[in-house]
Formats: sequence, C-alpha cells, structure tokens
Amino acid sequence: MGKPAKQRKSTVAARPVGKTPVAGDAKRHGWQSHGWRLLAIWGLLLIAYSNSFQPGLVLDNASIIGQDPRIRQATAQNIFSIVKGGYRYNNPNVGLYRPLTTVSYMLNYAVFGDGSRPAGYHWVNLAIHCVNVALVYAIGIAVFVETAPAFALAAIWALHPVLTESVTNIVGRADLLAAFGVLAGLLWYVKAAPPAWRRLAWLAGLVVTQAIGIFSKESAVVLPGLMLLYDLSWIERITWRARSSAYAVLALPLTAFFYLRGQGHAHMLIPFADNPLVNAGFWTARLTAIKVIGRFLGLFLWPARLSADYSFNAVPLFGGHASNWEDAKALIALAVCLAAAALIAILAVRARAIEKPILFFLAFFFIALAPTSNLIVIIGSIMAERFLYLPCAGMAGLVAAAIYALGQRSPLRPRALRMAWTAVALACFALAARTYARNLDWKDDFSLWSSAVDAVPGSAKAHYNLAKVLEAVPGRMPQAIAEYRESLRIDPDHADVHNNLANALSAIPGRMPEAIAEYQAAMRLQPGRAEPHNNLANALLNMPGRLPEAIAEYQEALRIQPENAEVHYNLANALLRLPGEQTEAIAEYRAALRIDPNHADAHTNLANALARIPDRLPEAIAEYRAALRIQPDSVGAHIGLANALTTVRGGLPDAIGEYQAALRLRPDNAEAHYDLGTLLANIPGRLPEAIAQFQAALRGEPDLVEAHTNLANALAQIPGRRADAIREYEAALRLRPDPVVRQMMERLMAERH
Repeated sequence: MGKPAKQRKSTVAARPVGKTPVAGDAKRHGWQSHGWRLLAIWGLLLIAYSNSFQPGLVLDNASIIGQDPRIRQATAQNIFSIVKGGYRYNNPNVGLYRPLTTVSYMLNYAVFGDGSRPAGYHWVNLAIHCVNVALVYAIGIAVFVETAPAFALAAIWALHPVLTESVTNIVGRADLLAAFGVLAGLLWYVKAAPPAWRRLAWLAGLVVTQAIGIFSKESAVVLPGLMLLYDLSWIERITWRARSSAYAVLALPLTAFFYLRGQGHAHMLIPFADNPLVNAGFWTARLTAIKVIGRFLGLFLWPARLSADYSFNAVPLFGGHASNWEDAKALIALAVCLAAAALIAILAVRARAIEKPILFFLAFFFIALAPTSNLIVIIGSIMAERFLYLPCAGMAGLVAAAIYALGQRSPLRPRALRMAWTAVALACFALAARTYARNLDWKDDFSLWSSAVDAVPGSAKAHYNLAKVLEAVPGRMPQAIAEYRESLRIDPDHADVHNNLANALSAIPGRMPEAIAEYQAAMRLQPGRAEPHNNLANALLNMPGRLPEAIAEYQEALRIQPENAEVHYNLANALLRLPGEQTEAIAEYRAALRIDPNHADAHTNLANALARIPDRLPEAIAEYRAALRIQPDSVGAHIGLANALTTVRGGLPDAIGEYQAALRLRPDNAEAHYDLGTLLANIPGRLPEAIAQFQAALRGEPDLVEAHTNLANALAQIPGRRADAIREYEAALRLRPDPVVRQMMERLMAERH
C-alpha cells in the first residue's frame, strides 16, 4: 500500500494504481507527450463531426433558441430574467432550470453574433466536447497511470455515435456543460489536497465546477457521488479529515441551485406520451426503467439504430400486454444490472489494485446514469441518447480497464496487448464512421424524423413529427396522413394528432367529413381545449348550410379561451356572412384587436365592415392605415384604402397612389387594375391609362365581365376604336347576357353605319 495522500506530490501521475510505474508509464511522460495523443483524437473527432455544422434549428432548437427573447441581447436585465425564469421561455411548466446553458446561448446569439444561424452554436458544442475529451483523458491517466488505456478510454468515448445527440443537437449543450462541470470537478478533486495556504483555492475550484455543472443541467448533481466513488476505490490515497471539507463546500452550489429553482418555478408536468412511466405502477415503472438501461448498454455495444425519440410506445411497459420477448428484455437487463452490482461488491472487497479501474468505471456508469434512469425519480423522458453522454465515459473506461487487466494477466502480455489495442483502434475508426453517418440524420427535420421512424417504428411521436414535416412538403400530403394514422394506431388518445390529421384532411377536396370526425375526436379527448373547436368551426364554415354550427363552435372556443384573438377574428368573419350581424362582427374584430393590436388582417376586415356603413368611412380609413403600418405589403389593405379614398373629397390622388402601391406588390392583381382603370376613366385626359389598366385586368382575369364592359365604354369614346369596343361588348355578352350591354353595343353599331 502506498504512502498516505497527504505525503504525495499533488500531480495526477504520482498516484499509481497498484504497481510501481515502469517505462511507458504516464509518470514518465510530460503533457507535451500527451499532447499528440489528444491532437490525434481531436483530429479524428473533427473528421467525424465535419458534417455537423450545417444542421438547422431542428427538434427543440427552434423554440429554445429561435423563440427566446432573453438571449437576443447581452444585458444585465436579460441575465437576471434567465436566472429568475425557467429553461423553456415559452413553456415554464416543464420544470427545468438551466440558466448557465441559456446564458451560453446568449453568448452565441448576441456576443458572437450568430443570431439564428446554427453553425456558430455547433462549433461551440464541438469545442466543449473537445475540452471534455481532454478531461476524460486526464481522469484516465489518474486511474490507469499508463497512457495506453487512458488513450483508449478518451478515443472510444469521444467518437462514440451515441454522443451525437449531445454534440450535434445544439440544445445538447446542457449535457456538454454539465459533464464539463462534473469531469473538471472530479479531476480537480483527485489531486491530493494542497497545502493549507492553497486549500481555499482548491475548495473554491470545487465550488465553481459543481456550480457550472448543476446550473447547466440537473444531472450534474452526481459529482459528490463520483468523488465518493473515487475515495472508496482508492481509499489508501486519501485521509477523510482532509477530504471532508470538499464534500461540505459542495453544499453551497447545490443549495443555491435548489433555492433558485424553487423560486417561482412550476412543478414539472410530464406528458404520458413522453414518459409513460408517469402513470405506471411502482414496480412496472422500475422494471421498465431497468429495461431502458439494458437498451442503453445495447446502444453502446452496437449503435446501429439511433433515434432522436424513444417516447410512447418505443419502450413498451413491463407486463403491459407487449410480447413476452419485451418482458424478457427487462428480466435480462435486471440480471445484467444485478451481476454488475455483484461484481462491484466483489471487486470492492477484494481491493486488488489491477481490478480497481474496472470497479471505478463500472460504478461510474451507474452513478452518472442515476439522475436520468427513472429509477429514483420519474423525469420528463423515458429514454434519450443524450442521457448517455457522461455515463458513456464509464462504459468506455470499462472496456479500456478490461483490456488493461487482461493484458496484465496474460502470459503473452505484449502480443495480447498489441492485438487488443489494435482492435480498439479499428473500433474507433468504425465509431467515427458511424458518427459521421449519424450526423447526416440531423441535417433537417425530415431526415431526423425519417431516421427516428426507421429506428423506433413503435414511437407515436416519431410518426407524428414526420407527418408534420411531410405536410409542409408539396405533394406529400397522402404520406403525411398515413403517418398521422400510424401515430394514432400506436397512441389513439393523442388529441394533437387527431387535430393535425383533421387539418391535413381538410386541405384535400372531398375529405371534409373525415376531418370533422377527427376534430370531434380531439374534442372528446380534450374537451377543455379551444383549438379543436376553432379548427372544427373553420371546417364547418366551408360546408353549405353549416354556418350556424360554425358560429356555435367559435363561441365555444371563446368560452374556453376568451382571450384568443384569432378565434374572435374568425367569428367576426363568420358573422359577416349572416344578414344583420354586422354590428356584432365589428365588435368581434375590436375584441381581437384589443387582445392583439398588431393583427393586420383584423384591422383590414374591420375597415371593410366599417366602409359599408354610412358615416363610418373615416373610421374605416383609419383602420386601413393601421393595417398598413403593421403590414405595409398587404395588397388587400391598399386596395380597400384606395376604394375608400375615392369617395372622399380630394382623395383621388391618394387613391391612385394606393392602387399603384398594390400593383407594385402584385402586378397581376386583376382587381387593382380594374379599380384603377375605373377611377382613371372618370378623370379627363386619362382615358388611355384607363384602357391600359382594363387590358391588364383582363390579362390576369379574362372572364371579368365588368372589365370587358368598361373597356368597351372607354374604347367607344376614341375615334377609330369603335370596332374594338364592339368586340369587347361581344366578349362581355358571351360571358353574361345583359340587355343594357347589348343595347349599348347595338347603338354603337348603328352609329358606325
């Protein structure tokens, strides 16, 4: 047994595992010689992740980064808001508190100037991962002393494709930063306690690293457990009196975290679809969670099928009428976990130096996984690859430790070790290739959810999200509907899927009855939700004779959610279709604008309604102008304002300007050409311009009867153009017989003769 830790030099390399270092041991190598090994890993890592900088704001990135106003400016007020608020700005009920992670997004967005461009965020993620690789390598040196197993540990962990969700997915930064805090804290701790005059700095370093980890993600709470694991594994290296203060000071950042998190943060709401364990019995939930651990081990050993989602029903509940094989998986995983626990106990009792790395890394895996395992507390997801970011270091270390131990025991040690490390090197190249291929899945939402459906066809959420992506692609609506139906086959009680399936069906001619049935299914599942009522009303509005039902659905939506501006707006549009309901419609438009003053369409339609009422034209003009202040490129508002100005004394020049503004935005707008032509035809000297506008209107809409008629009237006033005028009258009569038009044509023909 070595000397007590307090008598050792405080360098990592000065604490052998159990044998006197020999040539080739890390003790004889400075960090200059370690540098090329790290550079080799980083170089291969850069190649493996070279295609990870293009993916956009997929998955949760669009909401967490694209919709959080707190990260758009680096101000004290925004930092205070981040510290005070939850992780998800638009959804505080998720119960997550990760202020340091959010501040890191602010650095990208506001300080580095990346804004919504994802490349900069990806570079920062990869840089943090590279730092973590160096920390894992250093911990390997502390555990093994020799460089070869430490090098293997760092390489396997760095390149393993199961880590891509944490590195390539931008919001995986929470796992990267939390792991940094844990790894840096553990490495700082394994250094022997410094002399008294440096002890405060040593303790402060532990406080800082724990704070970085815990304020980045809750799972960093494992640092004290890993410190204790190290102390128990190499108890001969420490004196408890010297180390006890280190555990005590960690209470400071942990207490601060839980205090701040508790200030105004809602209790975590866990949807059943994301984690079905929330509604399962105690033993059903735990046995299913153990089955998930088995799947994690399987992904480490064979990461061929990776997915961004493992929600319901990708991991069937134990005993939940799934196949016998699914329950067998849980029992096999339980046996593996029990065997691992027994091995840990045996190694701890035997305390053989050469086996201590196996003990350490095996226990490291389970301790690091504990907060996200659903064994202690039920969390927001049943399974996710990001949960493996830190625990995977334990599995990689276990592989390196096993090879190291076998090599030490083998009578053919040099040859056996060379063969083993060669196999590890080949495995690392294979892992790098798989990581490169996995990054392609993160390119966009379509590739991400397509790969998820292939990897876990039992996930209702994967089919649902793929359907939403397909729905936005022209010509892919049938495939989207098929994916929605597959999602409902797996989870028939998902109201959002029924609602979105109905939206897709309503966009296809002749399928409105099916859409209505799906909206009604969504309402049965969530009767207190306004959106399905509003969507059902929109569908009914397009069916003959069902206007009263549509109005009733809008009113029910408003009973549930009175402050919904869009529903007020939709109800107003519906009321305008009923005789005598104009006053109520105007009231609904005003209600919508009270809630959302920047609703440009509500301003425009309110103006249209006011323009029909005598003496309310000034109000209409004011509303048109308000709409255009909000949305200057609104063609309808320009045309409506122009029409209103034509009836105001002195308003003709402004009216012409508004028609022209509309035509600059939409040169093919037949209505604007026709209205402008009608206006110009009544202004002396501008008849040629009017004719040009009528002709432009007819190019856009050849069947516009009024344009043919007014063009004929204008041509009839020009000598030599009466034959053209007669042809336009004839065109108008072919489209719609009209005695007045026929009479004008016959009079013109008589005058010609």
